[in-house]
Amino acid sequence: MKRKRTCSLKSCSPNNLLTKSPEVSDSTCSYLPDECWEIIFRFIHKDDFKQRCLNSLSFVSKEFLSIIDRRRFSLIVKDATGPFLGRLLKRFTNLNSLDLSNYNDDLDMLLHKISPFPLKKLTSLSISNQHTFPANGLRAFSQNITTLTSLDCSNTFLYNNDLLLIADCFPMLKELNLGHPLVNNQTNFINGIHCILSKWQCIQHLDLRCTYFLNDEHVSELSLFLRDLLSVNLSDCWMLTELALYSLVRNCPSLSEFKMEYTAIGKESVGNSSVYPQLKSLYLGRNLRLTDEKIVILASFFPNLQLLDLNTCNNISEGICQVLRRCSKIKHLNLAHCSRVKLLGMNFVVPQLEVLNLSDTKVDDETLHVISKNCCGLLELLLKDCYYVTKKGVKHVEENCTQLRLFSNRGCLLC
Repeated sequence: MKRKRTCSLKSCSPNNLLTKSPEVSDSTCSYLPDECWEIIFRFIHKDDFKQRCLNSLSFVSKEFLSIIDRRRFSLIVKDATGPFLGRLLKRFTNLNSLDLSNYNDDLDMLLHKISPFPLKKLTSLSISNQHTFPANGLRAFSQNITTLTSLDCSNTFLYNNDLLLIADCFPMLKELNLGHPLVNNQTNFINGIHCILSKWQCIQHLDLRCTYFLNDEHVSELSLFLRDLLSVNLSDCWMLTELALYSLVRNCPSLSEFKMEYTAIGKESVGNSSVYPQLKSLYLGRNLRLTDEKIVILASFFPNLQLLDLNTCNNISEGICQVLRRCSKIKHLNLAHCSRVKLLGMNFVVPQLEVLNLSDTKVDDETLHVISKNCCGLLELLLKDCYYVTKKGVKHVEENCTQLRLFSNRGCLLC
């Protein structure tokens, strides 16, 4: 129902709104329905700066405070927040994300304190960076809050039965982060992951980065339970090779994003003639064993790639041109810190390429001329610390790539 307009332009000025002068009552500037204010605040609630603006608006009136409280969907709990958590949970009834990763006190007790609250929309919980896994608290938490679909336990000490508890308490998990695990028994950890994935075969996003003892055989076995997998992060798993990659794309028909940076990929030779069209994003940065031959073979398996990240792959040179020819749908290509990369052979049009990162490479004016002629649709070109690029090369880009929104050339020799 519409409210009568009770404010003048003077009383609605920014200074009055933020200082809440005596002229401003709870009904001031409230002649719009709550639904309209919610739409307005939805546009404000986009980033950190605008969130601070939203916090300021909450001081204007009780009505604004109530509306903004309903627009609060995430809460980060720190040590200083603990004593006031009960009040906050009563205020923010629409929370869908709770981050406890910065809480250093008794996390078991805190989870017990949270569990009675009717957080019916809560889907995401982070308990990362913990020295002790809060088993008792999670058990109490899961008995009353049954809507959880995302759990972050990264960088946490995990003991024998902790993963078994996760499998028992959270049957609806779709996103699980166990990256940087701190474990006392590697075999028990692998068995625990096996238990979770085999019991609830609905995981869509899995993060196991920095699980340095994970090997190709482990991944092959786990992939059998990941039919719904959409994205996986196996970066910094030093023992994994391309065998792990092929196991997952073969057994996970919906897998579209794969992160496997700083691994042993490039070590094995795989006789594989299949094509996996589902994969759209592939992150293979810092894999020093990747050569031109290896990356060309990989490209032939993934013809629908839209994002390819090969940053700091120093053994790739001319082969990247063959990759672009085979993967014609690539929109985002990251070749930053690839010291040997060469693109002079790009004598064909790359119509879909929108973002190209060549920072800290030996790209020169001649190469930029070739790129600018064949990648006219570029929106972003990053050339930070490209010391062989001069004003001449920049001019080629500016003349041919007319749609550029971001052109970063800091560190280039523009003289």
